[in-house]
Amino acid sequence: MEELELREYWYIIRKRLTMVLAIPLIAMIASGALSFFVLKPQYEADTTLLVNQKASDNPSLEYQMILANQALVNTYSDIIKSATIERAVIQNLRLPYTLAEFDKMVQVTAPDKSQVIDVKVTDPSQVEAVKIANALATEFQQRAQQLMNVENVQIIDPAVVNPDAKPVKPNKTLNIAVALVLGLMVSIGLAFLLEYLDTRLKNEEDVRRYLNLPVLGVIGDYEEK
Repeated sequence: MEELELREYWYIIRKRLTMVLAIPLIAMIASGALSFFVLKPQYEADTTLLVNQKASDNPSLEYQMILANQALVNTYSDIIKSATIERAVIQNLRLPYTLAEFDKMVQVTAPDKSQVIDVKVTDPSQVEAVKIANALATEFQQRAQQLMNVENVQIIDPAVVNPDAKPVKPNKTLNIAVALVLGLMVSIGLAFLLEYLDTRLKNEEDVRRYLNLPVLGVIGDYEEK
């Protein structure tokens, strides 16, 4: 029974094989054209911050300070993405972005039970991304001293320009592969939909398949000369 069903599926696909192959091919060409010629390359720069207070001679007190720093990491991550910090960076660097556009460019991550904060910035220019990442780190470091009245934020890895850096977006290979998969899904689904909507009997094979009747004869097509 399963073999019969598989044959039915293959018959439907083979019946509209041109369409099944054409749609994924068109999708791949369109995705490749967008990835190579339309979408702007995006570069990424990141800087790393460490939340850490001065070591204490008391082991018990030092452990409590580490726990406190870990608890502050999430708070600090939210402050970095705050409108106040981002607006200050936009104004200082005179960036041509709105606050909403700038916020989408910035990503702040903090691993669990860690005192490290990673700030990533994506921009069409790698140099500009490096400037923004370092400006965000510096601005936050200064604001943390003012707002929290502490000096426990250190910049341990500032962003640097890498001459060999490659764009992180768009991922051309991934985009084309996704277009191929989606194109196949659409084309195969469309083939089954057309087969379901088409109730006509076009040849003797359809008569045997759907009516389960023997074919006694076939009237051929003739053209007048």
